[in-house]
Amino acid sequence: MVGITKTIARGYAAEEILAFAVCPGFVATDMATDWLAERGPAGVAADIPLGRAASPEEVASAIAYLALDAGPSMTGAVLDINGASYVR
Repeated sequence: MVGITKTIARGYAAEEILAFAVCPGFVATDMATDWLAERGPAGVAADIPLGRAASPEEVASAIAYLALDAGPSMTGAVLDINGASYVR
């Protein structure tokens, strides 16, 4: 997905078509509840340096920013929302 996002950004920037990739890690939703509960606070902190999963609101606000306010020069950007659990 990252590769195709960058390909779209390069191929269509001149036409003012922007492309961004949002790459969330664990997000505190119903889908992650079991994993978070099994790991417990210490386990989560071991896997996510921030010590917690991202909230859905954090992910949504980043997407809203990209959709509404991001400058055209950001096209092709990859935004990781993962509490530093992995870095590029």
